[in-house]
Amino acid sequence: MLTVPELTPQVLYIEPVVHPEYLCRAVHTDGIIYCRKTSEKWIDETLVYFYSSSIKVKRQNVKMIHNIHRQQPIVIDEKFQFVLFPLAGCKYKNPFYVNLRQLIDFKMKAGKMIITFADGREVATDYDYKFAKKQYEKTLFILDRTVKHQRALKRYFKDKDMEA
Repeated sequence: MLTVPELTPQVLYIEPVVHPEYLCRAVHTDGIIYCRKTSEKWIDETLVYFYSSSIKVKRQNVKMIHNIHRQQPIVIDEKFQFVLFPLAGCKYKNPFYVNLRQLIDFKMKAGKMIITFADGREVATDYDYKFAKKQYEKTLFILDRTVKHQRALKRYFKDKDMEA
């Protein structure tokens, strides 16, 4: 049984929090969900429960197929374009993750990076703007290749079924 609240494509971002009971929270389009686990553990449990995969397998996949070794985006569901990517590393495995599907833009304003989401919400952060842009581009690249690969496999097996 899943012991933590579920993460859905409606999540805008997951961020670490300073709280005596919770380690992170997910900000959704319709509210906030707190979690007692780190963001990576939360993502891992969601992947295992709903997709029979794990964050470790997803990372190995990104390393092997896309040759990206550090701070990798995590493709949770290609169909719904539910992809989370970190904006910084964290030795405690609790980084700030942004949902690609809900992201509109990054911009600099008064020394802060402002993240704009699809629902119009803006979040000011101290994360590095250039790194965030690189992460965004890397995430788009991975999602694009993953979707194209999935389509090619479907066509291949469809063609094989027609031959039989």
